[in-house]
Amino acid sequence: MLRIVAAVVSAVAAVAGVAALALFLWLRTYDPLDAAYPVTPGPGLGANIEPALGSGGKPVLVPAYRRGRSFEVTLTLANRGRFAVTVIGLGGTHAGPVTPEFVTRNLRLDPKQTSLVTVSWKLTCPKGVRQAYSDRLRLRYRYLSLFTKTTSVELPFAVTLRCHGGPPPTP
Repeated sequence: MLRIVAAVVSAVAAVAGVAALALFLWLRTYDPLDAAYPVTPGPGLGANIEPALGSGGKPVLVPAYRRGRSFEVTLTLANRGRFAVTVIGLGGTHAGPVTPEFVTRNLRLDPKQTSLVTVSWKLTCPKGVRQAYSDRLRLRYRYLSLFTKTTSVELPFAVTLRCHGGPPPTP
């Protein structure tokens, strides 16, 4: 009888351990953030190129480059998940001609909630670079008070910088 009880307890403990591990791994891969329309470019927009009908492409925002000036875009950030998240800020450092340098920090988004977020892009035209773009935003966020994660959010547009000598601003 004692052997049967020990076997049942061991089996229940093993199943509970596997379930807890699966839940923990699922929560670590939780990725609820999504960027959506509306998108509002800030001052300094050189061109807004709409994709060709049926191409499945994204609109392209082409800022007018001015040394030392950033370009801002306001977009909708959505929490499509089941848990509240707090956007801490940008995730990691990305250096390049089109670099996000500011995003709203400590923004709490409840499940299924959206919020307008303004992203400031640092624009640089290093020697030899004719054109550069970015269509993703790396964000760092916290959820369930236990997990902090960095994710790459695909934007519903692309910011394309055309430096001196690059292609013309109209397609």
